[in-house]
Amino acid sequence: MTPHEDFLWQRFFAACSLLFVIFTFTGLELFWPQPPSFALSARQTAAYYVEHRTGFLIGVVLCSIGMAFLLAWTVQFCLMLWRLEGGSRAVTVVTVASLAASPILLSFDLAIFGVVAFRPGDTSPDVTRAMSDVAWLGSQHIWPMLALGMALAGVLIIRTQGRAESLPGWLGYFSLVVALCEFGQLPIFFFKTGPFSGNGVGAWYLATFTWGPWIVAAGWAMYRVLTRQQAEQLNRLARFDAGSPAPAQ
Repeated sequence: MTPHEDFLWQRFFAACSLLFVIFTFTGLELFWPQPPSFALSARQTAAYYVEHRTGFLIGVVLCSIGMAFLLAWTVQFCLMLWRLEGGSRAVTVVTVASLAASPILLSFDLAIFGVVAFRPGDTSPDVTRAMSDVAWLGSQHIWPMLALGMALAGVLIIRTQGRAESLPGWLGYFSLVVALCEFGQLPIFFFKTGPFSGNGVGAWYLATFTWGPWIVAAGWAMYRVLTRQQAEQLNRLARFDAGSPAPAQ
């Protein structure tokens, strides 16, 4: 692979952040109904899935595609952190594991959503509600690993400012803020209604809708850094070629 092709792939993986948000936002906001109240009875929950079956299934497919782009972006993000850290790179390894777990675990939750919406009218309402709870709460319970990965990435970005491959400092501080927002999902197992429940302001809206902007912002910053690195490499090659002796005639 030539250096040009290498940078082309890296920029594509950085841009996967935008593709992830497009597919996931379309699936969640245009097709997928918002989380139901966790105080609904089993029959009400089953009726909810019967009513919104098509939207759920389309949303599951779109969000599942989004997970593939999220994983690709995560690998590229952590690869750039790896180059920055140096030493044992223990911080980057933990960050990789913490962030890469999200699309993998969410893919399982999406599969459960798909099963719940596959034939809700033919399944026991109690089973439907139980699986719905597993999918909704399970998809939010990734927050500890996600918060840790965001926080470590933020600290690493801040501590490596001034280096040639540094990501911008504002991204480091933004990462720390978004990591704190993830704590809005901490009380989801203790409340069925209200702002601290799984469909409340803290758990669903604060945590979920700060995650996407963070990924887009990080992807944009990564794309700019990679573009600058490629330009610098081309300049070095041009200077080297200019200083090389002409071939003998």
